[in-house]
Amino acid sequence: EQFIVRERKLIDSPRTLESLGAELGLSKERVRQLEAAAFGKMRKYLEKNAGEVRNFL
Repeated sequence: EQFIVRERKLIDSPRTLESLGAELGLSKERVRQLEAAAFGKMRKYLEKNAGEVRNFL
């Protein structure tokens, strides 16, 4: 999941679902599902720790 998020959102030239799927041996739909799961985990963490995040900022 970390690799997918990094390659899709955190680099200068984001990769496509298709290119990541080809590299990982997964369908583009499965890559999309893993990306969505990762963002769901991040959202849940931020909601739970919103106070700590605000203090950090």
